Amino acid sequence: MESPDTLSPPTSNSQSPEFTELKEVDSGSWIAQHLERSGSVSVKFRDRFPYGVNWPTTLFIGLMHVGAIAAIFFFSWQGLAVCLAMHFVTACLGITLGYHRLLTHGSFSCSKPMKYFFSLCGMMAVEGSPLYWVSTHRKHHAHSDKEDDPHSPTHGFWWAHILWLQPRQPNDVFMAQMKRWAPDLMKDPVQRFFHSYFGFVPLFQAIGLFALGYYLVGTGGVYYGLSMLLWGMCVRVVACYHSTWFVNSATHVWGYRNYTTTDYSRNNWWVALLSYGEGWHNNHHAHQRLARHGHRWWELDVTYAVIWTLKKTGLAWQVQDTLPKRG
Repeated sequence: MESPDTLSPPTSNSQSPEFTELKEVDSGSWIAQHLERSGSVSVKFRDRFPYGVNWPTTLFIGLMHVGAIAAIFFFSWQGLAVCLAMHFVTACLGITLGYHRLLTHGSFSCSKPMKYFFSLCGMMAVEGSPLYWVSTHRKHHAHSDKEDDPHSPTHGFWWAHILWLQPRQPNDVFMAQMKRWAPDLMKDPVQRFFHSYFGFVPLFQAIGLFALGYYLVGTGGVYYGLSMLLWGMCVRVVACYHSTWFVNSATHVWGYRNYTTTDYSRNNWWVALLSYGEGWHNNHHAHQRLARHGHRWWELDVTYAVIWTLKKTGLAWQVQDTLPKRG
């Protein structure tokens, strides 16, 4: 029996992905096999921390989750409204549209000011700089569900979901990854600036949101300051995190496949709802550059709706949205 670190995804003899009949995928069998091999998984898990734990990232993620729980005690309608509005701006415009479809895959073109605007929106989701995010995601596509995939469930579901973020990496390793997988962004001085000063983004957000609530919302004071901070940042960031992470984990485990690909990618409706259309992951892995991830009439893709609107208003062009012909 293969170990979980050498388990190979299904392969196809076709030169390009083919549109297949809608079908559920039997994912339970290989998941069960991984659970049975917990011993070898744990050994490999230790090997994945050669430089120790990335404590700043680990503590920040933990702090955001603690803050999200604390937000229950500081509820305000204004805080909820800011949370929802900023979730759309940062998770949809920033991550799914900006970081993913624009910067990573070049699914459409737009002006440089628009590109930097979407980059800033993505930075506010606190998932890393554009350089880091794009290089990691391109590496994922190059090694999807293979040993060098940064976040594959073949190394464990929770590894793919969150634990892959915990190992510490020296700066020279980060730089080598970005030069290898995002050379186009490395040539852009603005993107290098964004990467260098990314750490200030969550700090400025926290100060700005607290000040907004303290001075301008409701009756003001500490209660509304904390409400804006906890709902506008902690709850929103945690929601952004898990919607992105479920794409890495759940959509490689549960769902159906429209296309035959060389990995475990699946289409998952509830992940698509949480992530503005990113859950149609098998479609995306089969046709990575397409701006449109929903390939069937019921596969709702909010991010593509935004791109379509930008296209119609002349703010986006060279939009890659011609769907493949069904076989």
